[in-house]
Amino acid sequence: MLTARERHSALVEAMVADGTLTDAALIDTFRAVLRHRFIPETGALTAHGTALNANSNPERWLAAVYADNAIVTRVDEFGLPQPGEELASREQEARERAEAATSSSSAPRVLARLLELADLANGQKVLEVGTGTGWNTALLAHRLGDGAVTSVEIDPRLAGSARERLRVEGYSPTILLDDGYGGCPDNAPYDRITSTCGVRRVPPAWMEQLRPDGLVVCPWGLLEGAGVIARMECPGDGSARASFHGGVGFVPLRSADAPTRLVRDSGQQPDEYRLTQTDPMASLMAFPSAFALSVMVPGWRVRRRWIGTGSGVWVFDQDGGSWVRVYPYGTSWMIEQGGPRSIWDEFEEALELWTDLGEPGPDRFGLSVEADGTHRVWLDSPESRSWKV
Repeated sequence: MLTARERHSALVEAMVADGTLTDAALIDTFRAVLRHRFIPETGALTAHGTALNANSNPERWLAAVYADNAIVTRVDEFGLPQPGEELASREQEARERAEAATSSSSAPRVLARLLELADLANGQKVLEVGTGTGWNTALLAHRLGDGAVTSVEIDPRLAGSARERLRVEGYSPTILLDDGYGGCPDNAPYDRITSTCGVRRVPPAWMEQLRPDGLVVCPWGLLEGAGVIARMECPGDGSARASFHGGVGFVPLRSADAPTRLVRDSGQQPDEYRLTQTDPMASLMAFPSAFALSVMVPGWRVRRRWIGTGSGVWVFDQDGGSWVRVYPYGTSWMIEQGGPRSIWDEFEEALELWTDLGEPGPDRFGLSVEADGTHRVWLDSPESRSWKV
């Protein structure tokens, strides 16, 4: 069996070889800070929901830690199946647990891309939003020094365990228990703000706490499974302009003032039925089209669901009043929708527009934030076609 250090070295060298890591100082940082030192030995899950235990199955634990995948370290009980709710299999239950994640250790390549985009340099001060396991915090502290790093975490158990792991590894950045939406004004201004938690709207406090021409780098997206890494240039006047880089799934940034509870398929009767021979789920599951739909059709979310005849999806708007249910029906697919919005009709119109535009990928989109808080996603340039968020 390969040792943890051997696995760590192989992972880092693979990221160097494929060009994920290019900055020499960042390469040295990744080589020095071992991921497994920041992953719980028990209680963690793979991205697919498989339980990990370093004591009973060390080989599986190490293999998962040094795979290029996120490791789920905290699950929201509100997002889990409720007593009496029918599930198709243990596999579905595992997937539901992974989808209810509220904290995770980011996939190594995602984290490397995020830190590369941050253009870190000696002398900078950084605010990290979401301490999580402490691995990214350790990377920042190793690269910039303990005194340059402030990290905020909303979960007291995560903050405490991360602080202890960092202490054991010889790092002592500032770890504060607080709501990440508010940043940390006491240690501002910052040259960089990084977050491994995803946002739908850029918190105004982040831009207020940046130095002029500072950067925010974080996952951004309107749909958890179809996000991007956003690199936001902030000139200091309350505005920002972001370029999008690659695709990522993400855990949303949590706020104590805005708890979220997943809306579930509770057997509503549809207003409309339709049958189709073409797989309607493909556009929701493929990343480029799902990202486009998240931008062009406002205010919806999607969950995979087991619906009698097989694996389908449940789509709902923000207040849960309008919804779509899609599931296999013999050799065809059934689409049911209800509520005041015809969400599936909006999807079809958006997909037609996306096709007419040449099926652009997420890297052709970007985000502008105005000083008054208006958010717009644009295609190719801020002056071209855009959608208000």
